[in-house]
Amino acid sequence: MINHSASHVLAADFDYIRGIVERNYVGPGVLCEELRQQLASRFERPAVTLADSGTAALHLCLAALAAKEPRKSRVLVGAYVCPEVISAVMRAQLVPVLVDCRTDSMNVDMSAMSGKLDASTLAVICTGIGGAPDDIAATADWNVAVISDCAQAVGARVGGRDVASSGSCTILSFGPTKMLSAGAGGAFLGDEQLGRDVAALAGTELTVEEYKRSGFRPTYGQHMSDLTAGLAAAQLQRLDAMVGRRREIAAAYDRAVQGHADVTLVPKADLVKSNRFRYYFFSESAGTWVAHLRTRDIDARRSIAHVIPEYLGDSSAYPNLLRLAPQLVSVPIFPAMTVGQADFVAEMLDLGPKSKL
Repeated sequence: MINHSASHVLAADFDYIRGIVERNYVGPGVLCEELRQQLASRFERPAVTLADSGTAALHLCLAALAAKEPRKSRVLVGAYVCPEVISAVMRAQLVPVLVDCRTDSMNVDMSAMSGKLDASTLAVICTGIGGAPDDIAATADWNVAVISDCAQAVGARVGGRDVASSGSCTILSFGPTKMLSAGAGGAFLGDEQLGRDVAALAGTELTVEEYKRSGFRPTYGQHMSDLTAGLAAAQLQRLDAMVGRRREIAAAYDRAVQGHADVTLVPKADLVKSNRFRYYFFSESAGTWVAHLRTRDIDARRSIAHVIPEYLGDSSAYPNLLRLAPQLVSVPIFPAMTVGQADFVAEMLDLGPKSKL
């Protein structure tokens, strides 16, 4: 079976963790500091806090924002998203407000999001579903914090600039099959002021003097080991090459499915380049497509996130999502695919579900 997604770890990546045995220490150390510096430089964010996961980094970010504006509690987020995003909002004791997707993709409808803004809105989260950037430029005059959740979208570009450099702050995930796959961990990237607040919440403990001076206050004990940081730094060095390979595979898939009348591709916008973290298309025969591919040992899927209104609220309030979600077909795409694997998937897409092979 050709997996739907996979890590992309090379032997050379482990060069970044040489010296750990000599130091005999695998906790936060020099490699964590190196990763912080690389992230800050590449994405033009002066403050970086490393965390146990992308979810934890998002929670810390929201908690820090809420502490500054305690009268605001609403967080706007796409209704088609990873449940961990919603969990982070709830963990910060905030209220997730779901927004419908676009008419032609699973990205959030920015016009609909704008319509849900009110005086109690603390932040909006742009998740870049499948690696296609949301239109963060549309938020320029919204006067709320715009969180660029780039667990999927890092490496995607808008106007020549990485989407992780857009918005008020950025969240990254280094999970096993994310764009930067170090196996675990995440990061908050932002300005110095918010960065200080996030770092204070993330700390494992305060000094005795600080507790005595200001009283006890909880911290969240977030950290990353040098083992994870070294792998994440190695992945970051190869990000452009990995995105390039994903785009090559996606282009071959595009050519393969364009001749099928029952297939609709996600449209491409000017100045926007997806990192092709996921490859998906729409078809009213989605189930037939998935069955066709899976019988050829291709791990095709019917979803790449979750229809959150099925768990929270009324799905009928999200007509675009209700129409598009059942039509989605996602196929394997990741940098570690061999040429033969990618060619085989493209061939099966070209043949389509009517093939009797």
